[in-house]
Amino acid sequence: MSFEEMLELSWRYLEDPQRLRALIQDFGPYGPVFFIFLQAFQVVFAPLPGEVTGFVAGYLFGAFWGFLYAMVGIALGASVAFWLARKFRNFFAPRLSRSPHFRRLERFMQRRGLMAAFFCYLFPGFPKDYLNYFLGLFPIPFKIFLPLMLIGRLPGTLALAIQGASLYEGDWLTLAIVGGISLVLGALFYFKREKIYRYLDHATSLS
Repeated sequence: MSFEEMLELSWRYLEDPQRLRALIQDFGPYGPVFFIFLQAFQVVFAPLPGEVTGFVAGYLFGAFWGFLYAMVGIALGASVAFWLARKFRNFFAPRLSRSPHFRRLERFMQRRGLMAAFFCYLFPGFPKDYLNYFLGLFPIPFKIFLPLMLIGRLPGTLALAIQGASLYEGDWLTLAIVGGISLVLGALFYFKREKIYRYLDHATSLS
């Protein structure tokens, strides 16, 4: 199976949680291991949507276990992405530098350090999977990167797992509340993103 076929197959299952649930049940007690691998695969190959896997985790395993399995997969995938960026710096650096968002982030990090990275992990809508590669290009120790990334991704992943579990259980009130809060935060970031970027540019231009 080619890499493109693997991506297409993964996306097909993520689009259909019922189908993925049946597949995981076929793995029996190894179902969580399979999902953790799928989550890690998604993080490493960032074109797959991370928000989908967090939601599906809650749908498949419930809010608590779905959140836990998703975070384990995120930790594994982010660690691999960080290592790849550090190992193949000459490959990733010119590709990431083409993005104006990452050029802003680079300047912001040079002025504000690790708090800039934490802010990006925490904020809804930021391409967090690409951020793992970006941070691998900086002289940040892995023992600092991993807890910073995990803490930054905790709120969003938990919210997605709760939404997925609420959908499966038919708990429409919880789904509406958590989903509404997530939508409001995501919309705020989307509509205010230019102001945020201008602030980053202004902050980094200060001496």
